[in-house]
Amino acid sequence: MNSLRLFALTFFLLLLNVVPASAQGKQLTLDDIYDPVKRLKLLGAGAPELRWLKDGEHYLESREDARTKLVQPYKVNAATGAGAPLFDAARMESALVAGAGVQGEEAKRLAHLAAYRLNPAENALLINHGGDLLYYDLGNQSAKRLTATPAIESDEEFSPDGRTVSFVRGNNLYVIELATHRERALTTDGGERLLNARLDWIYEEELYGRGNTKGYWWSPDGASIAYLQLNEASVRNFAVVDHIPQRQIVEDTPYPLPGDPNPTVKLGIVGVAGDAAQTRWVDTAKYEPVDLLIVRVSWTPDSRRVVYQAQNREQTYLDLNYADRADSRSATMFRETSPAWVEVIDNPEWLSDGSFIWRSERTGWMHLYHYSANGQLIRQITDGKWEARSIARVDEAQKRIYFNGTQHSHIAENLYRVGFDGTNLSRITQAAGGHRILMSPKANYFIDSASDAKTPVRIQLHRADNSPVRTILENRAEELKDYGLGAVDFLQVKTRDGFPMEAMMIKPPDFDPHKKYPVWSYTYAGPHAPSVRNAWGGA
Repeated sequence: MNSLRLFALTFFLLLLNVVPASAQGKQLTLDDIYDPVKRLKLLGAGAPELRWLKDGEHYLESREDARTKLVQPYKVNAATGAGAPLFDAARMESALVAGAGVQGEEAKRLAHLAAYRLNPAENALLINHGGDLLYYDLGNQSAKRLTATPAIESDEEFSPDGRTVSFVRGNNLYVIELATHRERALTTDGGERLLNARLDWIYEEELYGRGNTKGYWWSPDGASIAYLQLNEASVRNFAVVDHIPQRQIVEDTPYPLPGDPNPTVKLGIVGVAGDAAQTRWVDTAKYEPVDLLIVRVSWTPDSRRVVYQAQNREQTYLDLNYADRADSRSATMFRETSPAWVEVIDNPEWLSDGSFIWRSERTGWMHLYHYSANGQLIRQITDGKWEARSIARVDEAQKRIYFNGTQHSHIAENLYRVGFDGTNLSRITQAAGGHRILMSPKANYFIDSASDAKTPVRIQLHRADNSPVRTILENRAEELKDYGLGAVDFLQVKTRDGFPMEAMMIKPPDFDPHKKYPVWSYTYAGPHAPSVRNAWGGA
């Protein structure tokens, strides 16, 4: 299931010859790049992790105290930059000791994490501590322990109304009510080879993204949960040797080699209320005996239907399906096909009238489409030999879509805006290089992390029309100015069929066009994970 397509090519010329420092500045050494103490800050000051709050006027930023080296999230006013700690760390530390039974040093550590899971109202936190769940109320600054078991709780999440917490334990799905501490198992048949609401290796690594093991989704009304059940009974084990310890450890893990059986998958819908949890299984019989993959799951905004995307193992088609919550009967809205490969993209971006925005590569280029609630195409919104890479925000009030795209450069994404009807397409970001965009929930501001091949990431706040508000991170990386770095050239290399592949060449600082040099050609990339980018590459 290797989904890489090697359409990008990068050339790196090894820096083998060292010239005198007086010729072109200091030369990079291995210590400059890799030594844990001496290495340069090649990313400049380092880009902070930022997250918008729902009001669209504030964001969270993790800050480190210069004296204590302890980190803490700050609530920052976007327009002014004025910020204050999200909570009193000392009071949280005391509350965790008194209310949750956490030991002193551990309580201090938990009060200084870089990021926390906020509830929907953004007034409480959920903390996973050693496989147990802790709850902290930002209002009254109190803490309580939700679980205390030998087993590990994982993949925890607040319900949409914030009154319940869901989690996975022993490959079963559980919920616990915050007010009463009442805990209920929604599934009971999970085990070593039967995974409820938790993704196996194939689904995590190849479909939902590395590090994402959560295989369940709350309905917007908080009454039901849709979840995947993965059965690994037919998956063969593969021996993996852990070389890190002095005495190597051999681990056997379910891992299908090419041609081996994948886990079988079922999609269930279970109600959260009541004493007896009863799962309804979505009818996927039409896919038998295909080696079915369920690659995305979501809900319609009214919570009446589960929306799921299904593929065959070869991933040459993708069906957008829905199943009624009441009877679990399934229907297909439309099918994406390709003789080569259909990439798993996103869930639909729902609008208030039930219609949705969809991204598709059906023309060979990723573009935006508007569909009705029942899956009928209303119109294609963007078109051309470029791509709409991701949706930054849908502004339904103004009937506009903000998205990251490549209309002006295939190797540097910019922020664009277009109307629902496909008119008034405009480029918002104008500076050269690539732009990583974090747009506010109200679409009134966006945070732009911009860089190019020669310039480290600079973070600025802009209004939606691109007018600047303030600089969040200047990031000049002054120490790099003392070094003689190799020139970076962008070029194109034509393939045998005439397709122009993007390429990048980095020459040694003392490059002599009359000499021959060894060449390192690096090709591990794809159209949406390119190694050829007009963006800062760090080390």
